[in-house]
Amino acid sequence: MNNLRSGLPGGIMEHDLSPDAFNASRIPLSGALGDFLGAGSTAPEDARRELMALVDEHVDAGSGVLVGFSRLLGEMLPQDNEGTQVRVVRDRGTAIGEGARARYSDSRFGGNLHTDGAEAPLPAPELFTLLCTRQADVGGALELIHLRDIVAALSDQPDVLDTLRAHFHFDRRGDQPEGESPTVRKPVIFEQGGRAAITHLRSYIEKGHAHPPVPDLSAAQLHALDTLDAVIASDEHPRTGKLRPGELALFDNLSLLHGRTEFQDEPDRSRLLLLLRTWIRRSG
Repeated sequence: MNNLRSGLPGGIMEHDLSPDAFNASRIPLSGALGDFLGAGSTAPEDARRELMALVDEHVDAGSGVLVGFSRLLGEMLPQDNEGTQVRVVRDRGTAIGEGARARYSDSRFGGNLHTDGAEAPLPAPELFTLLCTRQADVGGALELIHLRDIVAALSDQPDVLDTLRAHFHFDRRGDQPEGESPTVRKPVIFEQGGRAAITHLRSYIEKGHAHPPVPDLSAAQLHALDTLDAVIASDEHPRTGKLRPGELALFDNLSLLHGRTEFQDEPDRSRLLLLLRTWIRRSG
C-alpha cells in the first residue's frame, strides 16, 4: 500500500471502484513513513511522527478520516467481552441489532449511521480502522457525517442539543459482565479528551430503553433522536466513498458517524464482502 487518503468530497457511482469520492484525498507517501510501510524500515519512531502529523492535519483538524496504516497510532482495544481485537465485518445473515448479541457489523443492511462502541461504556474508542479485503458486488459504500455538521444543523434547536447531552440507556449487546445491567447510561453528545464527541446507534438506544426497569424514552428524547436522525438522513451532509480491496481506512470515532449502503454479494460465501476492524486508543 503506497498512499493515504483524507477527506471525502462528492459522491460515488455504485459498482465503480475507480474513481470514487476518496480519490481526491489520496496522499502519496514518502520519507520515513513511506519507507516503513513499503519496506519495513527500522525507523518506527520517525514513521510514527510523520503519521501523527498527518492525523493531526487530516483527522483532528480536517474531515475526520485518513486512510493508511494504523499500527503506529496506539493501543488496540477489545471490541467485546471475549477480548476480540480484530473483528471480521461481514454478513452473518442477521438484521441490525437482532436478538441479544447481533451487531451492525453482522448484517448486510445499510443506513443507521453510528459510532463504533455505542454499546460500550465511555470513554469511547478514539479511532477505528477498516481494512477492505473484498468488496461486495453491489453496494457497500461508506457513508460519513461529521459531528460539526450535525451541531451546526441543530444550532437553532438548543433544546434538542441539551437533550442529546443528557443521558440515554444504550443496550450492551450482551457484553456486560455477569450480574451487571444490560444497558449503559451515557449521553449522545459529550466531551472526551477536551473536545466534543458523539456516540450513537438508534436501535441500541431503543433496545436499551426497552429493558425493564429502564424508563421508556420521553417525548423530549424521542423528538431529539428523531431530529438528529433527520439531519443524518438528509442528502446535504453525508459523504460517501467506497474502499478498494487492500485499502485500510482510519476514522475519527469521536467525530464521525458512519454507515454503509446496503450490499449484495455472490452466492459463493468465500467471496463475500469482508472488512477487518480494529479500535484504537491514541498513544501519547
